Amino acid sequence: MSVITKPALGSPCWLEIATPDIDVTKRFYGRLFGWEFDGDTATLYGEPVAGLRRTSEPALGWTPYLATPDIDTTARLATRYGGRLKDRKGDKAILLDPTGTAVGLCQCDEGHHFTVGVPGSLAWAELVTWRATLADRFFGAVFDYGQKQFGDGRRFDHMVWYAGEDSVLARVRMALGTPEDVPARWIAQFAVDPDLGFEASVALARRLGARLRFKPYQSALGRVAVFADPLGTRFALLDPDDSDESEYGSVADDPYDD
Repeated sequence: MSVITKPALGSPCWLEIATPDIDVTKRFYGRLFGWEFDGDTATLYGEPVAGLRRTSEPALGWTPYLATPDIDTTARLATRYGGRLKDRKGDKAILLDPTGTAVGLCQCDEGHHFTVGVPGSLAWAELVTWRATLADRFFGAVFDYGQKQFGDGRRFDHMVWYAGEDSVLARVRMALGTPEDVPARWIAQFAVDPDLGFEASVALARRLGARLRFKPYQSALGRVAVFADPLGTRFALLDPDDSDESEYGSVADDPYDD
């Protein structure tokens, strides 16, 4: 288990889902991942893994929160590069990037805990967007990311973002032929339980009411299946035991071709 307490600038340090029905969301993810709940905080083995926030409409995707030592400074920098501060509450804030996609900021204090690296917790997250170059420029400037292309940059454009030497997030350009009204969103990928296995985890998600968006695909991090949960929010299951570090995705089977 990895409990993040002192995250680097721009690294994911929290995860949140906006939902109009807290009970439905808790029931689904609790049964799928074994989460327990302390109010609107999901936990695994007593450690926090995600938060729930009540809204009037379900979100298209989960919202990752990125670490900053100073929310005000980061928000001003984001504004300079075309972003906008949408909401601020205590040590957390929501930004809209220049394309209108929400991302969180978290000014983590010494008591901050966020669990990753275990089945049922966040394993990876990707921003799927039409305006790939703009996203690279914005997030690179605000969070000082290093960036490396793992696609061909045209038919499959997959940029991985780095905080120092550590890969922290990725950006994927919408596939050619995707309907223009498909909005940008974040896809949070959760590690499957190796004792249950990938296929059984996919079957369990479907049995609990999730809808498989397209055929599972192979990535460098493992086999991935993308779903819409019972309220429509996108998420993915990732089997890190089935990884292939030679490539980050298949050109022939673009995972985000809606």
